[in-house]
Amino acid sequence: MSEQQLALGMDLGGSSIKYGAVGLDGKIEMEGSYALETRSVDEVSDLLGRIIENVRHRAGHRLIAAGLGSPGLLDRDRRIVRYSPNFPGWYNVPLADIVEAHLEDLPFAMENDANLLVYSETRWGAAVGRRNVIVLTLGTGVGGGVMVEGRALTGAGGGAAELGFTSVDPNGPDYKVNRGCLEALCNIEGVLRTTTEVYGSRPGSSYDRDGRHGTVPASPEALGRAAEQGDDLARAVWQRVGTSLGIALATFINVFNPEMILVGGGISGAGNHLLDPAREEAQRRSHVENFKDVTIRQAGLGARSGLLGAAALAFDAAGLSAPS
Repeated sequence: MSEQQLALGMDLGGSSIKYGAVGLDGKIEMEGSYALETRSVDEVSDLLGRIIENVRHRAGHRLIAAGLGSPGLLDRDRRIVRYSPNFPGWYNVPLADIVEAHLEDLPFAMENDANLLVYSETRWGAAVGRRNVIVLTLGTGVGGGVMVEGRALTGAGGGAAELGFTSVDPNGPDYKVNRGCLEALCNIEGVLRTTTEVYGSRPGSSYDRDGRHGTVPASPEALGRAAEQGDDLARAVWQRVGTSLGIALATFINVFNPEMILVGGGISGAGNHLLDPAREEAQRRSHVENFKDVTIRQAGLGARSGLLGAAALAFDAAGLSAPS
């Protein structure tokens, strides 16, 4: 086994905690996950303790730092979870103190889970060497992170970069805090809603429209395959979803002037069926020079991007940069 130094990256999600011991080269040496049942503070604290004990036992002196991505709003010093909507009862939880009690004297850092994506992609993924980057993940929700001049944007109270709540259609579906926002239109639910509208039948049911017959794709993955196989209706769905995404991307381009926007999450598996209309719409709505500066492409690290981002954060806390 290599004697390289390792950072522990932990990604706290709604259904599980993923973790991995990662080298400076971004290679994951050991990894695993624990399912969450109650999402209580006590359960999460217990599981994080088990993860740290397990990795410390296996990695020994090679483990030099740890990082954690947590959903919700973090305080300005990134030590307290002020509020996490998918974790009942989580208000002002001192999560950093809880983790550090298990780490002893190892350097530790905590960040919003969506912000981790810019750390992982700029260190080991599709945006290596870039300092002004936006990463979106399209799935059950729409998360995002913004890096400006090499630093993640956090905001006055820790709530910056809630990109999923960006306004897209003021007459769109009523959703959480903002009607017609990006998340309402481009998450899984939004894609399936558009699928129903275009096919005229619910996902998974049979349809008969414009001389076409068949079964409505029942998931974004199935919809992507149908588009790849030449299904005009599937391509029409992605055209609409991509246009909505492009409206939001134009806002980000005009406000942040990024070098790169990366789109990840399960919905991004549609590839250019989604991204081509997004690019076209973003170009129509963006400042000409700002659009020339940006590259829009799929994210590169997939489902491990969160734990990798937490590991990158940990290396930063230990004062170690990626190898050149």
